[in-house]
Amino acid sequence: MGCVTSFLILAHVLSPLSGVLCFSEDILENLVKVSVTLTSNNIQNASTETMWAEPLGNDLYRLQNSPFAAYGFSYLDVVKAIGNETPEVVEIVESSGHSTYRVLLEAGVLESDRFGHYWQKLENIGCTFEGSQSKLLSIDVPPSTNIFAAYSILESGESAGVWEFEEAKCAHSTET
Repeated sequence: MGCVTSFLILAHVLSPLSGVLCFSEDILENLVKVSVTLTSNNIQNASTETMWAEPLGNDLYRLQNSPFAAYGFSYLDVVKAIGNETPEVVEIVESSGHSTYRVLLEAGVLESDRFGHYWQKLENIGCTFEGSQSKLLSIDVPPSTNIFAAYSILESGESAGVWEFEEAKCAHSTET
């Protein structure tokens, strides 16, 4: 299994030794990058974000990682993207039902027991994360996970000073 660690730590398969998230090389060779134009008030202060995606044909792509700056997108969403080298996303065609939250950490917190205490609770209910330079994590909440439980844990971690968080996309039903 190969790991891509240039700027983003990618995917939803956790390496057992390091906590680094990895794609297997056979999966990675079939993926392409798609580009999303960002609003000016994004957490990374960037104009675009690229994400790994699986080409489905007819300008459709299934996102294979969670966004770090874009709002309204989640892991496994199907998007329409136009262009050749790095196709630009023009619309979401099908929501995967996954929700995306972002966590901002102080330096060194990712390796701390405090982080582990709160992260373990999210992991236990099915959440995964991808990391960007160990300060910014993109949290994937699968459709089968209770969104209220996940949100409560995120709030608890924030109240304890472990992280700050924001919602990038909530695809779960919030009706009770």
